[in-house]
Amino acid sequence: MDFSELAKYGPHWLLIGLILLAVWKMIMWLMAFIKEDRIHQAIEREKWLCRLEKLDDNIKKTNDGIDNHDRRADERGKFVRAEHEKMMENLNEHYKILLRVNGEKK
Repeated sequence: MDFSELAKYGPHWLLIGLILLAVWKMIMWLMAFIKEDRIHQAIEREKWLCRLEKLDDNIKKTNDGIDNHDRRADERGKFVRAEHEKMMENLNEHYKILLRVNGEKK
């Protein structure tokens, strides 16, 4: 290639060519960086999705345990309420017994 032909265009064209080459290199570097970053982001998303699934399973197990506890508490509550109702029915009799024990005379 004859450099004398390039000389007739002047140094400005050479400077513009170098700037365009530098811009092109920066764009290529940026595209490679973005491609690598996307790969890392995909790996990170995969890990987080796995962790979120495990967290969701733990929440479901906890909720099931709470539901079971509530059912058992309802059963115990029914039993206690039934006992209290029996006590309230017999309260008058117990009251009379307590009065006799404490020495009240009619």
